[in-house]
Amino acid sequence: MSSHEGTEEQDPVTRYLRMLTELSDLRRRGGTLRFGLPSVTVSDIASQFYCERKVELRYTIGRIRTKEMMDGATRHVGLVERAAYEPPEKILRSALLGKPTWASEVFLLSKFRNVFVTGKPDAVVFEEGKPLRVVEYKFTGTKTPTHYHHVQARVYCLILKKLGLDTSALRYAIVLIPPDLVPDFRKISKLIVGETSKENVFLWDPDWERARAELDWALQYWRGEREAEPTTNRGRCERCEYREMCV
Repeated sequence: MSSHEGTEEQDPVTRYLRMLTELSDLRRRGGTLRFGLPSVTVSDIASQFYCERKVELRYTIGRIRTKEMMDGATRHVGLVERAAYEPPEKILRSALLGKPTWASEVFLLSKFRNVFVTGKPDAVVFEEGKPLRVVEYKFTGTKTPTHYHHVQARVYCLILKKLGLDTSALRYAIVLIPPDLVPDFRKISKLIVGETSKENVFLWDPDWERARAELDWALQYWRGEREAEPTTNRGRCERCEYREMCV
């Protein structure tokens, strides 16, 4: 990925609005990516690192909603609805002016090697004119974040950097919430802006080089440069809702 890509002199808000217009035009014309898509979501990119074949089956067969997925979605809504929602343009302008902001599910996008990557992180925390945290909530019984959790958060960090925001203080927080725990938003939010990992809140510095390499690999599939790679974890296959359709 070229170090000079996207370095034109534009403030982040102008760059963001320009890309929104480009993406809107592309959606009207029709995309050239796999399945005719105009862009790729960060969620799909992260899922590729769980099982790329499963991502493909969601597009060719359709999404199969499991009870676990619906339960997680319900709990997720109950958590993020407590945070303030604002239009993306206003959030970015507030960030540049230095206003502290906890932005819940703000729509982000940027272009990497001529491919739009879009998504809504669970939260982005701004302080002193720059993003301080990218936050991802995961409703799971696991004790530590998995690889694809990191991929998702790192790509969001990369998007913020590509928009031209000052990411010098940026870290990402992965919050693991056990199935039997009722999350306390106020307590979690304090831990997220802390300096060390604590109580299921894991803080990490972005690995920019690794994020770019992971994104490059993922986008190869969407550009049609290679076929989907199935997971090598047989346990995931046994739990997969597509197991009887995957050949």
